[in-house]
Amino acid sequence: MDADFSAVVQAHRAKYPLMQPQDYAKLAYQSEFGPEHMAPSVEDAAALLEREWAEVPAEQPPAAPVDIGGGLCRFSLGRETDIPAASALLAKLFCRTARSHRGTREGLEQKLALLAELDVPGMAVWLAQYRTAGCPAVHHSEVYRAAYHPRYRLLEWEYARFWPALRAVWSLARRGTPALVAIDGRCGSGKTTLAALIAALTPCNVLHMDDYYLPVAQRTADWEQTPGGNIALARFRQEVLQPLQNGQSIVCRAFDCGTQQLRQPATLPRLPLTVVEGSYCLHPLLRESYDLTVFVDCSPEEQLRRLRQREGAYVQIFLQRWIPMEERYHAACAVRQHAMITVDNTAP
Repeated sequence: MDADFSAVVQAHRAKYPLMQPQDYAKLAYQSEFGPEHMAPSVEDAAALLEREWAEVPAEQPPAAPVDIGGGLCRFSLGRETDIPAASALLAKLFCRTARSHRGTREGLEQKLALLAELDVPGMAVWLAQYRTAGCPAVHHSEVYRAAYHPRYRLLEWEYARFWPALRAVWSLARRGTPALVAIDGRCGSGKTTLAALIAALTPCNVLHMDDYYLPVAQRTADWEQTPGGNIALARFRQEVLQPLQNGQSIVCRAFDCGTQQLRQPATLPRLPLTVVEGSYCLHPLLRESYDLTVFVDCSPEEQLRRLRQREGAYVQIFLQRWIPMEERYHAACAVRQHAMITVDNTAP
């Protein structure tokens, strides 16, 4: 058994001391299989969530997601002002989790073997009966329900970490008027991932600041020391922000770093939501144009792990040039402080 699930079990045992054998088995089953066995249609999932969310006491604040291993968490239902909207969004995330997460019987057996070693009254007998029954999905015990009142959905951890931003974007996209969202933050923190998730959840155009680099020949001598010195800020304002403000379509001309030329123009469809992602989109010359601004963060250790995985040998150029440039930009322009929502996307 890997140490990660062992740590999860011990954390749950400390947090929920009244757990019964079946609650431990439920934890193992959920960690291995996620919600793949119980994913209804998005519409049915939303309807069920609405009913369940309506039972949450008005004074109950949202609880922090609880790690269950396997890249999953229990996302608790807390106080919510617009239950139908929150239910519709959470249902989509829950069903996406169910479709993408797959476990194995072997993996479950490994987790059950760990549970058998716990000093929990009745565990051996309960596990024997559970295996005889074929190890089906299991409910929480009545003891657990009475003590802890569980109301949650299983989610991919990243969905749970992004929830504050997704919830705000979800409301903005449904207000009936065009909206513009900016996602800035540290490289490797998940800006592009968040933008892609938004696009998968609701119709929108996604623009990348990487398409608005300034040609090297047009940069000043001290561009590396100037926040946004490598970005065509004026072109971005003219080709993106101004048309949006005037209710016009965007004609996107992406910059090709290899040829140092602009690619062929592409007219984007007019949609109720436009998302701009990438470093420098919250530059002081741009940030007043947005309806919602998000800063995505992660720890330096997590940033380095992701960049090594993503960039391979090219990670050194990030350490030597791009990260120092971004950090100067964040400090000089108080980017994090000006964001309406900050998301810490460090993996647990």
